[in-house]
Amino acid sequence: MPLYPLLPISLLIAWMNGAVALCILIAVGIALTWRGQSVYAHVGVLLLVLWGFMHPEAEPLPADGPYTFAIESRRDNGQSVRLYGQIDERKGVLTGRDLALGRPGETCLVTFTHTPFAPLRNTGGFNETAWALGAGLTFKGSDVAIEACRPSDNVSGHMLRWKERQLARIEATYRADVALYMEALLFGESRLLDEETSFSYRVTGLLHLLVISGSHIALLVLAFRWLMRGLPFRRETKIQLIITAITLFGWMTGFSPPVARAVLVADLLLGLLLFGIYVRDPIRLLSWCGAMLLAMQPYLLWNLGFQLTIVMTLFLLVTRSIWNGPFGLAVYAQWFGLIFLWPVQSILSIWAPVYNVLVGLLIAWVIIPLAFLIYIVPGAEPLMHPVLDGLNGTFQLHHDWQPWFPLHEFTLWHAVALAIVLWGGLILLEWKRWTGWALALGSLLLLHIALEWTEQPRVTFLDVGQGDAIVVEYGEVTGVIDVGGVYQDPNEQKRSTYDPGADVVAPYIWKRGERRLDFLLLTHADHDHIGGLTGLLEAMPVEEVWLSAEVADRDKRDELLAVLDEFDVPVRLLSAGDRPYPWMWVVAPDESSDDENANSVSLFMNVGALSYLLTGDLPDTREGSIPTVDVDVFKLGHHGAESSSSRELIERVDPEWIVVSVGANNRYGHPHPDTLNRIEGRRLLRTDEDGMVVCEGNRCRGIVTKGVTP
Repeated sequence: MPLYPLLPISLLIAWMNGAVALCILIAVGIALTWRGQSVYAHVGVLLLVLWGFMHPEAEPLPADGPYTFAIESRRDNGQSVRLYGQIDERKGVLTGRDLALGRPGETCLVTFTHTPFAPLRNTGGFNETAWALGAGLTFKGSDVAIEACRPSDNVSGHMLRWKERQLARIEATYRADVALYMEALLFGESRLLDEETSFSYRVTGLLHLLVISGSHIALLVLAFRWLMRGLPFRRETKIQLIITAITLFGWMTGFSPPVARAVLVADLLLGLLLFGIYVRDPIRLLSWCGAMLLAMQPYLLWNLGFQLTIVMTLFLLVTRSIWNGPFGLAVYAQWFGLIFLWPVQSILSIWAPVYNVLVGLLIAWVIIPLAFLIYIVPGAEPLMHPVLDGLNGTFQLHHDWQPWFPLHEFTLWHAVALAIVLWGGLILLEWKRWTGWALALGSLLLLHIALEWTEQPRVTFLDVGQGDAIVVEYGEVTGVIDVGGVYQDPNEQKRSTYDPGADVVAPYIWKRGERRLDFLLLTHADHDHIGGLTGLLEAMPVEEVWLSAEVADRDKRDELLAVLDEFDVPVRLLSAGDRPYPWMWVVAPDESSDDENANSVSLFMNVGALSYLLTGDLPDTREGSIPTVDVDVFKLGHHGAESSSSRELIERVDPEWIVVSVGANNRYGHPHPDTLNRIEGRRLLRTDEDGMVVCEGNRCRGIVTKGVTP
C-alpha cells in the first residue's frame, strides 16, 4: 500500500502526544499496509521515526524578561495588535495595544505577561490550544511592551521587510477588497480578511482558496510552462527556470507553512523530472513527502491545513479514474473533507460543492492572473472590480437566503464510521454508480438522524465572559435566555469584533443540530444580557422574543423594540405567574420598579431530570416573592454580586449545583467573596474557570474541567 510511509511517523507523534484513539487507528492502518513493503521502505520509515523521536522538545521560556523577539507577522485590529515570531527558535504569539514599534523583519526587545493558550470554552467556539498545537506555537504573551527594535540581519529578515513594503504599497494603492485578494493570493497574507468575507468563505467551504496552496503552485507551474514553450531553451533549462521561479515566489510570500510545503513538493517533482525520473506512483511520493514534513515539523499532524492538503490530494489521486465531470468530484470531495472540517465548523452551505467548482475556477483562472497583472500594472485595477463585485453579490444573496445546514457535534468514532461508509460508497461508484451515491448520501443523513435521536434534555450556560447566555433544549423546543454582550469602543475601528450572539450562541445552536430558535428570552435590557442580540438575529430566525412586562428605562426598551422590529420578530411580555410552556413557570417580576435589574424575568424550569431557578440580575430585595421550591440547579443572580442570591433564598431553594456566569478577572469583582461564603459546601461551577456548563441527565459539568461527579 502506497500510504505506508506516512503511518509510522504519524503513530510516533500521536503516541508522544497521548492521542490513544488515534494511535489505535494508525496502528490498524500499519497492520493492513505492512505486508509487501520493500526493505528500502522499512528502512526509510525507520530513519524518519528515529529523526522524529530525536526531535528536541522546546524548552519553556525563562520566567523573567526582557526577551529578544524576531517578528515574522503582525496583525492590527483597531488598537489591538498580535505579533507572531520567535524567541530563541521557539515560535509564539504576543498581544498588546497601541504598539507603535514592531514590524515584520525586525528583532525587538520585549517584555510581556506569560499567558496560557485558552482551551475550548464553548462547543462550536475557537479552541486556541488546538490551534497553537497545529501551528507549532509554544508560548503566548499578553500586555506586551516593546522597548527597542532593529532590522533582523538574516536572509529571513530581509525577505520579511521586503514583503511588508509590498503589502503596505498594496494597501495604500488599491481598493480594500482588491487589496485583500492580492495579499492573500500573491503573498499568502490574510490580515485584511474581514468578518463578512471570512464567514462567506467558511460557510461555502472555500476558505482554503484564500491561502496559497498546492493548487496555486500547480497553476504557476502550468503558467510558466505555457509561457516558456516558445522560448529556444533546452527542456532542462526550462525546468531549472521554473524551479527558480517557484522558489522565488515562495520567498516573496515569506515561506509561510502552506507555501513552504507546496513549494517543497513542486521543487521535488520538478527536480526528479530534471534528472529524467518520472513518478509512476504519485500516491507513494506524496506519502513520503508528508512523512518527511512530519519528521521535520511533528506539529503538522495536528494542523488542519496539512491534514486537508494530504488527505484531499490522496483522495484526488486515488479516485481520478472514477469522475466524469467536476461537479460529482466536488460533491464527494466536500463530503470527505467534512470528516476533518466537522469538528471545527458549525455550518456548511448545501451549495458548497457548486461554489468550490465555480469560485475555484474563477480564482485560479481569473482572479490570480488579474492579481499578478495589477501588481505589475496598477492601472489595470478596474479590470478586477466587476469580478469582485459579482462575487461579493453572490455571497450577499447566499447570506440572505441562508441555505446552510448545521454540523451537529460528534466524536472521533463518528468520523471513523463516516469515513468507512464514504469509502465504501466510493468503491461502489465504479460498479454501481447510483448505489454508491445512495450509500454516501444515506450515511450522512443517518449520521444526522442518529445524533439528533441520542440527544437528551439539556440546559447549557455558555461562557460569554461577563454576561449571561443560556440555551434550553427540551423535546422539540430550543430556546435561549439572554445573549451576553461586550462593550465596544465606537471610536475604535476594528476589522473584526467579538459578538457573543454571532460568535458563541449561534455556533453552539448550530452544533446542536438546530437552525432556528423557538424563543429568545431577554431577562432585562442591560448590555451584558442583550448586547449579542443583533448578531444572533442575523445568524438565525427566532419565532418569538420574550421581554419583561415591567419597564424601568423606556429609552432602552424603545431601542430594543426597534431592533426587534427591524428583524420582524414577534414580542411577548412576561409577568409573574405566566407559563410559556408546561415545564416553565415565571416567578418575577410581580411589580414594577425603577431599577432595571429588579424587573428581571425570573423563572423555574423542569428540564429532563433536573429543576432550575434562574433569576437574571434580580436583587435580594425582590427575592422574597420567589416561591419556596427545591431545585437542583440555581444560577447565581447578577453574576454573583453581593446584592443578589441571599442566604435566605439559597436555603429555601436548597440547590445541589450552583452556576455563576462570570468573566475572568472582571472589574466588578464577581463573584463577590460574601456570595461565595453563602454557598460554601455546595457544588459550584463557574464559566470563567469551567467554560460552558452543561446540565443534562442528573448532573452538571464544565467543558474545561470535564465534569463534576454527581
